[in-house]
Amino acid sequence: MNKTCLIIYVFALTSMARAGLIDLTPGGTPDDFGPPTPVQIHGFYDEAAFGWFNLPEGRTFLRGWVSRFGILNGGQYFFTDLFTNDPSRVANVWWDFSGTDYRMLYIDVAGWNDDGTGLVANLYKVMGRNGVIGSGRVTLDGLQNITGISFYGRNPAFVPDSGSTVVLLGLAIFGVLTLRRWRAAQRVS
Repeated sequence: MNKTCLIIYVFALTSMARAGLIDLTPGGTPDDFGPPTPVQIHGFYDEAAFGWFNLPEGRTFLRGWVSRFGILNGGQYFFTDLFTNDPSRVANVWWDFSGTDYRMLYIDVAGWNDDGTGLVANLYKVMGRNGVIGSGRVTLDGLQNITGISFYGRNPAFVPDSGSTVVLLGLAIFGVLTLRRWRAAQRVS
């Protein structure tokens, strides 16, 4: 391998390592699975919506933050230009969680085929230190318009169990069994 190829290769690797958003589903997917782990760990923050949606109260046009089930309100720590664009195939996103316990982890982009029959989704992962402050450009597949961008991140209210619950359960079972044995020994004597 000559020196020019080696320099290009090293530059490409360092550029990829510094990328703020990694496209986990290049070209999009017909299923919207969201982030790969439970929502308790990666909490749903909010969704930016721009288009027609079938809601429980009927077909509704939304252009703004949904803020129905999220743990944060969009437009406070994270933003998008989806609302200022006409229906668009690309959107810019940015966030700043400085001074908070929150951080951006995943961005889920969704839209419908041109005929409105099929969903197209694309999932992005936020890499490294970019979770606190960062930005990026998102798209579905480059062909379909974006109707929703869901933001997911670290949920500081979720405290992962380090195994102490299992230890306490084991101690409780051991205590109950020991007490039963002691009582049985008392009845015999």
